[in-house]
Amino acid sequence: MKKIVMVAAAFGALAAANVARAEEPTKSEGAPQKEESSAQSQEDTEIAALRAKVAARMKADADEYGRDGVRAIEMAYRAYSRSRDVDNEHLKTLLEKYPKANRTGCAVMYAGQRAQGSDDGKWFRLAMEKYADCMYGDGVQVGAYARLYLAGYLESKGKKDEAKKLRGEILKLYPDARTHRGRKMSEFLDSGK
Repeated sequence: MKKIVMVAAAFGALAAANVARAEEPTKSEGAPQKEESSAQSQEDTEIAALRAKVAARMKADADEYGRDGVRAIEMAYRAYSRSRDVDNEHLKTLLEKYPKANRTGCAVMYAGQRAQGSDDGKWFRLAMEKYADCMYGDGVQVGAYARLYLAGYLESKGKKDEAKKLRGEILKLYPDARTHRGRKMSEFLDSGK
């Protein structure tokens, strides 16, 4: 628990350092360079804020399940992430014993990705309804990610209006949402699709 708080503080310090560095005068006072620096600083600040949310979510798990519980959750999650099954004993353990855990939400997302639509989007819907506040360690929000995947699935089934609605929800509910590669979803996500 102490490490989680230290990690959150480190991310906050990193964000503050990036903001301070962006405000320092540059050798060349060219506007494009300053604008780029400011944009990078904003992006760094947003990523640091997402990582702070991850740390807070992990702390909530530690408060709910204790140190041994968090360790058991992580072991089950890692075992599930290495398997190829959509639904197995590791996922069942997470769902039954640790229904409020952050990693359970991430595992549910993996189940949806593995099902590849064979479940009519059941796992993505579960992730949206019950695990929307969960986050991957890199700051990816399960609620936004599940909507993105479900929208793609619905689009492939010709349900364009439902897909458009989900994309709009991402933009509205998760304006700072990012992909695992760090790209802002709002940059490539067109709610008009």
